[in-house]
Amino acid sequence: DLSHDLSISPNRCSGLSKIIKDNKQREENKKTISIGIDFQIAGREICCPVSKNCHSYEDLAIEVGEIKRNLECVLVEAKTHFKGPAPKGDSGFEPETSAEETWPILAGIKDESIFVERFNSLDDTKRRDMAEYVLSKCNIFSGRGSVFSARYNNGTGYME
Repeated sequence: DLSHDLSISPNRCSGLSKIIKDNKQREENKKTISIGIDFQIAGREICCPVSKNCHSYEDLAIEVGEIKRNLECVLVEAKTHFKGPAPKGDSGFEPETSAEETWPILAGIKDESIFVERFNSLDDTKRRDMAEYVLSKCNIFSGRGSVFSARYNNGTGYME
């Protein structure tokens, strides 16, 4: 029974987030926690994990960062949704949208050819800013960061 191996810490922060402690791991001299979201369903409280199990504060900080980036991406997508579709031929990003806000949207595009096309449709300054952001701040060894680093041509400023 999983419920005997997990405990949920009292929520000191306002909101839905909770820390889930893995008691089984604690018995083996390993402290393990994850992040969960609290749901109230049919009069019952259910805490659903939304992160990997973390064995250190640093691991947890990485997971929190990933969750924050995901939520920022959701906000940017919602902003695009509420503004309506971009004109044909336009990249769909406002000129003032930062590379940090733009990257999660681009990185979330599942089809690689659309990902490349969307990046290449950015204006020259935006592409260069994006390249600087991705190559200096993102993991270029996995996900869309690896695709970007493999296909980006620094000379032309386009992905090939």
